[in-house]
Amino acid sequence: MQRIGYVLAVMFLLVQAGLAQQSAAFQNPPPSAQTRTNPAVGSTENALQPIAPIAINGLPMGVLFAEIPLPTNGGDQIPRVLVNDTEGRVFYPVVNVRTVEITEEAPAAQFNVRRPGGLIDRLRSAIRGAPKKRQVPVAISITALYHGEGPIDLTIGGDIQRQLRITPSTPDLEAHRKLLGWWWDAYAAKAQQAVLGDDFPKLVHRYLVAMLSERFGLPAVDLDPPDPDQATTSQPMQTLALLSAIEPLREEILEQVLTPGALSVGEATLPVPVEPQWTVHNLPELDRPVSVEAIAARVPPECLYLRFGSFANYVWFQDLTARFGGDLAQAVLLRGFNYGANARMERMLATKMTTVAKMFGDKIIADMAIVGSDMYMKEGATLGVIMQSNNIGLLKGSMERDRQAAAANTEGATLAKLTIAGHDVSLLRTPDNRIRSFLVVDGEYLFITTSETLARRFIEVGQGAPALSQTLGFRWARAWMPVENDYSVFGYFSPEFFHHLVSPQYQIELRRRLEAIAHLEVAEVASQAALAEGIESNSLPELQQAGFLPGMVGPRADGAQTIRLGDKWVDSLRGARGSFLPIADVPLHGVTAEEARSYERLVDFYQQQWKHMDPMLLGLRRFKDPATPYETVAFEGYVAPFDAQKYGWVAQQLGPPTPIEIQLPRDDVASVQVHVRGDAGLAQAAEDYHLFAGLKDMLPPDPEDVQGLIKTVMALRAAPAYIGAWPKPGLIDRIPLAGALARPDYAGFSRMIGGLWRWQDGQFSLLSFNQSILAGAIPQLAVMEATDVAQARLHIANLQGTQISQWVNKKWFSRGWASSKGNTLLLDELHTQLKVPQEDCLSVAERLLDVKLQCPLGGTYGYIPVGNGQGWWESSAWQESGLDDRGRPSPPPGYSAPWIEWFRGCKLHVTQQPDSLAVVGTIQLEMPPLPSTPATDETPTMLPPMNFDIFQLPMQLFGGGKTESEAKPEKRSF
Repeated sequence: MQRIGYVLAVMFLLVQAGLAQQSAAFQNPPPSAQTRTNPAVGSTENALQPIAPIAINGLPMGVLFAEIPLPTNGGDQIPRVLVNDTEGRVFYPVVNVRTVEITEEAPAAQFNVRRPGGLIDRLRSAIRGAPKKRQVPVAISITALYHGEGPIDLTIGGDIQRQLRITPSTPDLEAHRKLLGWWWDAYAAKAQQAVLGDDFPKLVHRYLVAMLSERFGLPAVDLDPPDPDQATTSQPMQTLALLSAIEPLREEILEQVLTPGALSVGEATLPVPVEPQWTVHNLPELDRPVSVEAIAARVPPECLYLRFGSFANYVWFQDLTARFGGDLAQAVLLRGFNYGANARMERMLATKMTTVAKMFGDKIIADMAIVGSDMYMKEGATLGVIMQSNNIGLLKGSMERDRQAAAANTEGATLAKLTIAGHDVSLLRTPDNRIRSFLVVDGEYLFITTSETLARRFIEVGQGAPALSQTLGFRWARAWMPVENDYSVFGYFSPEFFHHLVSPQYQIELRRRLEAIAHLEVAEVASQAALAEGIESNSLPELQQAGFLPGMVGPRADGAQTIRLGDKWVDSLRGARGSFLPIADVPLHGVTAEEARSYERLVDFYQQQWKHMDPMLLGLRRFKDPATPYETVAFEGYVAPFDAQKYGWVAQQLGPPTPIEIQLPRDDVASVQVHVRGDAGLAQAAEDYHLFAGLKDMLPPDPEDVQGLIKTVMALRAAPAYIGAWPKPGLIDRIPLAGALARPDYAGFSRMIGGLWRWQDGQFSLLSFNQSILAGAIPQLAVMEATDVAQARLHIANLQGTQISQWVNKKWFSRGWASSKGNTLLLDELHTQLKVPQEDCLSVAERLLDVKLQCPLGGTYGYIPVGNGQGWWESSAWQESGLDDRGRPSPPPGYSAPWIEWFRGCKLHVTQQPDSLAVVGTIQLEMPPLPSTPATDETPTMLPPMNFDIFQLPMQLFGGGKTESEAKPEKRSF
């Protein structure tokens, strides 16, 4: 009976797979005009029937089409093609590649069944997978617009070298209309492909589609089709988007600016709304004195506070960010561009800390901290640097000399003396705010900031206004994380800081400034597009009249306008992109009806569901590892007080903190274990349980090589991982048929459907597709008592030289290659769509997008001539890479993901108490010094050893220690 049940279960799954495959066949559309199917193995005979070139004169422009066959031995690689013409008459070309489908292996032998393609064939196809097929390029098609009526001489460059003359035919309105529609469909599809696939700001593509649609009366195109699986963005996520000014919000506002009538301007005649009425945490008074650093007495309570304690610590932190191009998030995501946030702030402040370090260092700077009202680094943040000096005269003199030199060497810069709150202040600035630097010297403190408001608050605090150091929340933070711990970096984000970010001043102005940025971006690209068609204008009305400005022109609700200043567009109120007037300095006198309604919705949400803001604390400490040359960085992050209900589903899945830890195999290169609530939605088990998983040092399969059900199962079976639970939650037993069919043998093993192995005893349950992994794990598993209490524990070993690192390196290279190649395709588009001279494309792209294009593989971009008087851009990193057996780029010998070169392992524990959240851990680094980093007196060997258990800190700070029942868990070994 068991065998019959097993067969029935397999048949059921295979029938489902077959039906799903049949359903997909009916749902998928037929091949497009650019793809032809050829069942003959390895043959392209009769696959290509050339289409004669055609050009039809008409309005608003003529339309042409041409198709060029490709060599039959060109392989699978899509050619890179550049389209130009000798007279500059051709505009907005689209290059598509026509392919044929080639079957690499003969179809499986046909069995003599009653109905070909019936159930048995579908089951067999589902099991084996369809024969491997690939698309082979056989031709390129070119569709474009053109001016004039005479013959058109096309120059095809790049991988294809060709000269082509097309003589326009007799004008035919209907033929012109159809060919224009054909071009527009191809153009929109190409733009959508770039928006969804390539990794660079999509400003140029979005602008061109919007402009051409409105200018020529073509159907509007949604470049971001809705995702049916994606739920509507929640109010908390919308608010987080506003707080961080993340890219999706920027692109959403750009779309609104490009769409006529999408933005409701109105007049800002309504009063400024009232901010939410926040609930204040009633913290108890401290029962003991707490040491607080002197510099905190000069920080306004509403500011973020990032203290370094010494100049050497700041240099170390700067060195860490410099390894990622000044933007850690961009580097981790392998982005093909970098906003250079750190460089922007240094430019606005007109000071480089490296200069100060070479001259003074810790000998003259006793303490320093970064303070501010926001972190909008890409647009222009409200930030400043406070320095406490042992010799303020020497420090001030050095700073003033640097500022005088900057004023003399920067066009348009002025250096003036102001009086703010009765105090003398030096202001160095340019008209576009590219430099905006206030210098305040007060006693032993020197403060440099981008914001007049922040300068005033610094002075007011020095004159007796409340300071951050006086708030009860900050003193509790210092009780938890004492000054005596000597943190390399200590951060405190107060509730007042978060309240300030949600104030009408910030929320309304943030959206206004993102609209201003979108207006500037569109104006920049519109000027370039007009120049490509021979129209040179610095007037927005002229550009709009010529059809190059979709949707936008004129003043906005705050009265600001997009104006021309020198060779660039700037906002009349805020300045240039990347150096906007800080939000705190932008006056908010009134709001529009739409702004009032939007802010009212935000206030309602906070008043009902998020009634108070939780403070955040973080700390980094550096230690030496006596047994290795590595540096250990201990990190602490706390949210206290903490309310898990506000943070949604994830925070409510965790069980209570527990001292019970599952001892996992020592040969795991990565492992994680989580204490999960039994009544949570994740499993709905009878009791709380520990869920754990581990990864072995083996090469995982490549997902791109997997095709068909059997190959998918084989790939899963090759995955070097396992997952387990203690006490076993019984999830498998509740799956229909699975529990009954997975009866264990005498050793506790059972093999389930699809080759999944399970091992269980009275308490443990383990799953893996590799039985040897389970067999190796069982003897090492143990339930043990930890020295701390936690809900989640993560461990990652040193990956250098491991097998798994080879897989990581390959994936890292593949992702980096795609971003690197995407940038060069963008440069091609600037040349072909906006007629930018090829050698100028990189500088123009960086000016239009206000970013630095970077090769994630570590190379530099260079212009390479490729024939026919043309050229293109390549990265120097490409020359070192090779191709695999499928023609895909592969890493060069010795390539390593950059972080693997310095990462030497980490441990992390998460402890969620009823009123606190703690994330603590250690990370080991081996980082050689950068040549550009200034020398300091500190080296890793001079760091102190780590003589405490960081994982016990949450229990010591917030309680939640071991209960009597947890203190001695039953210890089991297997």
